[in-house]
Amino acid sequence: MKSTLLIPLAALSTLLFCRPLSAAEVAASSAAAGAGDLKMSESELREQGAFGFPQKQAEVFCDTADLRLSVCNSEKDIYVQAVLWKDNDSALGKTEDGRTIGDYSELLFNVGSTGVLTPNVDRDYLLNPWPEMCGLYYQVVLGKGSTSGIKSDTQGRGAIRYIQTPDGRKIRVDVYLIPLKELSKLVSDTIRLVYYGSSAVPDLTVNSGGYDRGGKRYYGSHIPNTSYHSYVFKAGSGLIADAVPDGRHDPSLAAPRHPQPMPRVGMSAPEIAAKDWLNTELPPSLSSLRGKLVLVDFWATWCGPCIASIPHLNELQNKYASQGFTILGFTEQNRAGIEAFLKRTPMVYAIGLEGNDTFDRYGVSGIPRAFLVNETGKIIWEGSSEDKALDAAIASALKGDG
Repeated sequence: MKSTLLIPLAALSTLLFCRPLSAAEVAASSAAAGAGDLKMSESELREQGAFGFPQKQAEVFCDTADLRLSVCNSEKDIYVQAVLWKDNDSALGKTEDGRTIGDYSELLFNVGSTGVLTPNVDRDYLLNPWPEMCGLYYQVVLGKGSTSGIKSDTQGRGAIRYIQTPDGRKIRVDVYLIPLKELSKLVSDTIRLVYYGSSAVPDLTVNSGGYDRGGKRYYGSHIPNTSYHSYVFKAGSGLIADAVPDGRHDPSLAAPRHPQPMPRVGMSAPEIAAKDWLNTELPPSLSSLRGKLVLVDFWATWCGPCIASIPHLNELQNKYASQGFTILGFTEQNRAGIEAFLKRTPMVYAIGLEGNDTFDRYGVSGIPRAFLVNETGKIIWEGSSEDKALDAAIASALKGDG
């Protein structure tokens, strides 16, 4: 996807808090939230906002030909609205490595006012992170380049919607309503945030912070903290949450998946499967590897910590292969994408391609994630493939202590 340079226009921001909605506005917004596309003109959208958003009273952080990002808050919630003026199609597309992708966005929060990362507190909120996952989700920031798995237990709501104009055009609107308590914030506190949005059709990537990666593909995690906007929560009247659409009630945009609960240490390891394989002559299975120590590792080329762990995983494979140890790496990406990656980053162990079923069997929603399976098929260790404890677990198991 092509990146688009956006210039934040904080100087044009207003500094007023959100006003309460009238009963008529709430009724109209609620009806539109559940009825598909909202009909209004572009001029009305520019002046009024949509879905109960009080545009005239909001603080505008970015206002370009591609994107407008506006923010307001009540004493309980922060309401963020992004309008992507040039995204007029909700069609799904394919990533370069063969994954189905649709329109999605991220709202990244740095809870401190100085731009310093706060592990286990900072949050990244996501709209439609995958076509089968509609609505609002979030990840907890664990450290630089590392987040938790995707979580669904937010008390907020949000959706990606399209405005239908009288002349037949569509304009994309992303809405986020997030409780201040989830951000550990109160009125008068300061928070830093930035918006990232992506579209498959048309091929479009935008952000509110003016970040530009020189034409290279980028994601929300690439945007530096220095590009975040500083926002002060104002005292004001309450918003009515029902005016904001909740995308979690939308039908799935893709075939639904059925992830199982993540297996725990001591449980039998689920069998593995993949549509295609690299670095092996025959498709392996855990049953065929009974008697060996197997590391089942989940990864992707877009996962920084995963890539950082590959050289060490190669070392472990080479060091212990003669002692009955093997690694099976699973990705949801296809052959073309992984073969291109292997030209830059060699991997010496078997790679299962398009292993969506195995991801679901192991309940994996965040990567890197690995499971060490002993010679009887029991899980004896689980964690990140970056964890130094993995080395000790392998050595102990090969000595017969596992």
